[in-house]
Amino acid sequence: MLAERERVNTVNFVRALFTRASPFTFILVGLNLGVFFLMWMSGGMSLMSADDAALIGFGAKFNPLIDGQHQYWRLVTCIFIHIGFAHLIMNNYALWILGQQIEQIYGSSRFVLLYLAAGIVGSLSSYIFMPESLSAGASGAIFGLFGVMGTFAFRYRKEIPAALRRDIIRRIIPIILINLAFGFSVRFVDNSAHIGGLLAGVALALVVPYKRPGEVTSGRVWKVAEVLCLAIIAISFVEAFRHYDGPRPSLANLRTNPDTAKREQMARINDAVNTLGVSVKLFKMILNGENEGADVSPELLVAERGIKDVEALQSQDPRIMLMKERLLEVLSEQRAIIERHEKANPKNWKLTRAEEDALIEKAKEYELL
Repeated sequence: MLAERERVNTVNFVRALFTRASPFTFILVGLNLGVFFLMWMSGGMSLMSADDAALIGFGAKFNPLIDGQHQYWRLVTCIFIHIGFAHLIMNNYALWILGQQIEQIYGSSRFVLLYLAAGIVGSLSSYIFMPESLSAGASGAIFGLFGVMGTFAFRYRKEIPAALRRDIIRRIIPIILINLAFGFSVRFVDNSAHIGGLLAGVALALVVPYKRPGEVTSGRVWKVAEVLCLAIIAISFVEAFRHYDGPRPSLANLRTNPDTAKREQMARINDAVNTLGVSVKLFKMILNGENEGADVSPELLVAERGIKDVEALQSQDPRIMLMKERLLEVLSEQRAIIERHEKANPKNWKLTRAEEDALIEKAKEYELL
C-alpha cells in the first residue's frame, strides 16, 4: 500500500513538472543555430574548428579586445558561438535534453536567468584563468544546468519523490565527472569555463527556488529578471554587430574549410623559423672563424627576407599572432646585430658573440630554435 502511494505521488509530481512548456530551450537552440550558420557563411566551418576572424567578429571571448577596447559584451555573446560542427552538435544536444528539464522544473523566467548567469560566470572564469585562449561555446552555461539539476535533487531531497531524486543523481553525477575528466585530459578544452559554470549553477540553485507543482505564474521578480536577461543578450549582440570587422558573409564560404587557411599560416610561420635558423647558423660560422674579410650581406639578406615574410602574414589566431610577434622581434634583433658588426671597425668579436648568444637564448625561450 505504501509503495503504491509512493508510486502515485511520483507519477503526479513528475506529470505536474514535466508536462510544462519549455519555449526558451527551443529559442536558445535556435539562436545557437542561427549564429552558427552566419559564422559558417562568413568564414567557413569544419568538424572541429572555425575561422578565427569570424569567431572574433561574432563575439568570441578574446581578452585583448575585452581589456584593450572594453568589449565586455563578449562575455555574453561567446555563450552562443560554437567552434565547429562537433562543438555545436554536442552542446545543443545537451541543451535540448537538459534545458527542457530545467525549464520545466524552474519555469521559463528562472531558467533564462540560470542559463545566462551560469554562462557569464563560465566566460569570466575563462577570461581569468585562460587569458590567452580564443574561446566560445555554451559549455559553461550547460555545466551550470548540470549544477542546478544536481543541487535541486539535494536541496529538495525531502520534498521530491525519492525515485526522482535517485534518478537525477544517477544520471547527473557521472556525466559531470566524465566531462570534467575529459576537459582536464584534452589540451584544447577550456575546463575553466566548465568549472566556473558548474559552481555558478550550484550557487544559483541554492538561492533560486524551483517552480513547485500547482504554481501557475513565476512571480513579478522572476519576470523582471527574465526581461533583463533577454535585454542583456540583445544589447550584447547589437554591440557585436556594431563592432563587426570579420569576413563578409557569402554562400560561397559554406564550402570553405578554415583548417586549410590555418595550415597555410603555420607553414609560413615554420618557413620563417627555418629562415631564422639559417641566418643564425651562417652568422655564427663567421663569428667563430673571426674572418675580418667575411661578407655578412647574405646573412643580412636572409634575416630581412624573414622579416618581410612574417610581416606579410595575416591571421586572427592569437597563437599564430604571438609567434609572429616573437619572430619579428628576434629577426629584427638579428638584423641589427649583423648591421652593427658589419659597420664596426675594428670588429669587436667578443661583444658580437655575446649579443648573438643572447639572441639565440631568447629564440630558444620563445621556442623558435
